Amino acid sequence: MKHVISLDIGGTNIRAAIINENYEIIAVVKERTITHSLDKFLAQVIDVIERLEYKRFGPKVIGIGVPGRVRKNGFIDALPNIYLSNIPLAEYVSNHFNLPVYVKNDAEMAGLCEAVVGAGKNYNNVYFVTISTGVGAAFVENKRLKQLLDEPGHTLIKYKDELYEFEHLASGNGLLLLAKLNGIEISSAAEFFERVKANDKTVLPLYHEWLTLISNFFNELIEFFEPEIFVLSGGVMYSRDVFLDDLKQRVENAKITTAGFSQDAGLIGAAVYAFQNA
Repeated sequence: MKHVISLDIGGTNIRAAIINENYEIIAVVKERTITHSLDKFLAQVIDVIERLEYKRFGPKVIGIGVPGRVRKNGFIDALPNIYLSNIPLAEYVSNHFNLPVYVKNDAEMAGLCEAVVGAGKNYNNVYFVTISTGVGAAFVENKRLKQLLDEPGHTLIKYKDELYEFEHLASGNGLLLLAKLNGIEISSAAEFFERVKANDKTVLPLYHEWLTLISNFFNELIEFFEPEIFVLSGGVMYSRDVFLDDLKQRVENAKITTAGFSQDAGLIGAAVYAFQNA
């Protein structure tokens, strides 16, 4: 059976795994991500792969997901959560292991996982959205990632005669700003949704405004991409029992469901991408 090396690099942890062609995780190594030092970070990436004792599996390719924008050659301009810039990740890892290395944004890797083996596996056109501290996205057509020209979370929208990036109002953190703009004080998205659930009339108008922002965003994506299904992930989904049915009523021309994978989506998606490019 064929195997690949897969990495999911986050602002908190870095995980490396051996994954087979059935997308089963055979071995995994996890460490706290080293930040602020490019040399130490790159050395850590090499170390976690070495600790997998990968040679006995004979992998021919490496897939890596990272929390930032990635150029086609696997060069990363910046990883803000890791406080690094100008990172030649693909080249560095490839030169060390003498294997091809493919690097993509972590939301794209998670979206590919969901489209191929997760909640969207029975659909051809899948749009994946993760709503947490920010908004990430991926579009998968016929099980292949399609390049998005812009990051949807950074799309400019007009609200109260001012322009904002979509994620600055619609994400978990964005809800705090949205509340502030309406003279409402909340400490977290979780508190907001708890108050909605309790039918707190001081936040219900804000809730409907947030729903409008999200549903308008999805309906615009439907016009452009024609997805059959949206797969939703991220921290906000912990409150899906509060808003998901309401959101589905406002988005009529595509199905909406929750992601089937959680913490392993990035690892498995990187493996899918690696196998597809092997």
